[in-house]
Amino acid sequence: MNAATAPDLPRHPGLSSDVALALPRACTLAPLGKLPEGLDAWSDGMRGRLLRWRTSSKPLAVQAQLVLAACQALDTASDAQLQQQLTDARAWIRLDPLNAKTHLSQALATIGQVARRTLGLQPYAVQYMGALAIQRGMLAEMATGEGKTLTVCLAGVLAGFSGRPCHVITANDYLAERDAREMATLYQACGLSVASVVSSLAPETRPGLYAADVVYLTAKELLADYLKDTLTQGPPEQRARDSFRQWLDATDARASLTKERQLLVRGLHTAIVDEADSILIDEAVTPLILSAPRKSRGLTEAVLVVSDLAQTLQPGIDFESEIQSRLIVLLEAGVQRLDQMAAHIPALWRPAPRREELLRQALMVRHFFRPGHQYLVQDGKVVLLDEFTGRMTPGRTLTAGLHQAIEAKEALEISDPNESLTQMSFQAFFRRFRRLAGSTGTAWEAAQELWSVYRLNVVRIPTHRPRLTHYRAPLVVDDEAQKWAAITREVLQECARGRPVLVGVRSVQSSEQLAASLTAAGCPVRVLNALAHAEEAEIVANAGQAGSVTIATNMAGRGTDIRLGQGVAERGGLHVIVAESNESARIDRQLAGRCARQGDPGSVTSCLCLSDDLAHRLMPHAVRTLLRTRLPRATVLSGLLARQAFRWSQVRAEREAFAQRWSVLRSDDWMDSALPFTGQGAEARA
Repeated sequence: MNAATAPDLPRHPGLSSDVALALPRACTLAPLGKLPEGLDAWSDGMRGRLLRWRTSSKPLAVQAQLVLAACQALDTASDAQLQQQLTDARAWIRLDPLNAKTHLSQALATIGQVARRTLGLQPYAVQYMGALAIQRGMLAEMATGEGKTLTVCLAGVLAGFSGRPCHVITANDYLAERDAREMATLYQACGLSVASVVSSLAPETRPGLYAADVVYLTAKELLADYLKDTLTQGPPEQRARDSFRQWLDATDARASLTKERQLLVRGLHTAIVDEADSILIDEAVTPLILSAPRKSRGLTEAVLVVSDLAQTLQPGIDFESEIQSRLIVLLEAGVQRLDQMAAHIPALWRPAPRREELLRQALMVRHFFRPGHQYLVQDGKVVLLDEFTGRMTPGRTLTAGLHQAIEAKEALEISDPNESLTQMSFQAFFRRFRRLAGSTGTAWEAAQELWSVYRLNVVRIPTHRPRLTHYRAPLVVDDEAQKWAAITREVLQECARGRPVLVGVRSVQSSEQLAASLTAAGCPVRVLNALAHAEEAEIVANAGQAGSVTIATNMAGRGTDIRLGQGVAERGGLHVIVAESNESARIDRQLAGRCARQGDPGSVTSCLCLSDDLAHRLMPHAVRTLLRTRLPRATVLSGLLARQAFRWSQVRAEREAFAQRWSVLRSDDWMDSALPFTGQGAEARA
């Protein structure tokens, strides 16, 4: 089929050129197998580096310009002509979803014209570049404010045309609902259905929503529903064999097959991941576990006993804490104190390995878990916080008694533990998709991991307008009191100039401390943390008004652009303060990217505190001593050395996090091959 079916429809002559063939293909169109090992892993890593070196955004830019011109040529086309062109495009995409020649370009131009007419949004060339990269199975790095929501929607329409299930993975339920609602007009005009699946939905409504052509949801929701399907009906291979056996044995084959419970997820084919680095890397540190409550069997009594004991133990005498690895090592004196309390511990938890593990957890909670950082207490319940997004995660619990240890520390009612039913890492889950792609503002630092784990090649998309960000010298301070005082002074100075200020912190506790300091200085502030999630969109949307001050726990995945108020650009634009360095430089760059969007001016200041958790845990003591005592603070050398020291600490933290994620993926790999009831192992034993 070709465009001859619509003879009056304008076309751009340049679309006949095969410019996209210069792009290396990264899409496998098949689920990934086992991880390579040894020399194979080294060879695979070198292949990824070579592919990134060869991948240029120039072919995408050339094709995007042709698509943009073709879209403009469609300005005179009637709605009926556009609908005919969409019908043709749907047929072309179904025949060859990865065709990067004439048909894909013309289809994208038509979708762009429909977006202009239905949403009032004219896609830029860089947005077409991002959509083309996603369609080819790449990860498009697009700066904050460049319109990733529309870019993902353009790619979602192309994926929906294929007729296969397409899941758009977002950072949270709010973005899933918002993006599906705001882009619904475009999807419907292109003949596609769209839905969003969020945590508050009842189970009986989910199958109908998953039946839509394009589904917006979070990774946690999709993986949880996928595991529920697997738990109730077995792995896909087992379900296929059972259905075939039923067909052989039943007198009425059709009736037999319809008895099977309706699946929630209709298949894993295409996943387009928005904020991909946050979802595929930051949130993939631990696997998702489906669990069900079970009776305590004495755990409550045991936790209370060891919690009381933990309050009396002395560091260096009864135990040692390893700050870098966040581990507790019991010493002989501590073990003896625990042995003396053994008679008060229920029999199931009385054996030495079990009671010692409970004590280590109680000490770990007291020394490494802080309210406002890892959790909050709300309505008498412990609610965990996502350390990467700053949001509450109701319904999630820690395993192995850690959750009960926190409850004992906070003098709350001890809840029953959960029994694990099944689990899967996010890495293993996303490797099961036949097509995986996405977009994000910061991916280049993690490009090698994205290739090694997901076979995702990163391509950097240029900005629509030049970025005008001014990076100031960092503020180097010794302790927390100096940090809040220095930040308060800088905020007041910028507010006096009529500039809006955005301050990024790492925890709810830090946000409240800074808010109190600014309020005492007579500066009104808006705080965006886990306690104010309901006002999130409104707070972020107004953060660009003259003189406004916003404190946010984390800006990754907020999904709302900070637009400058009237006259703000002339005063220097938005000023961003990175109050506490994160353990990943990508997250700091996400925060800095909130200013200077779409050609606006903006500036960034970082505060490097030598007593922050990152420096205390990962920076050598000698380096901190040098920065504290030997170098004058105001010199350029001091700022450069402090910045390098913190960056080196971030590299160490990133390596530790990568090792943990890799271990989780290896564990999943081992379970698939070793256990007789999952994945490939089940198929081999059938």
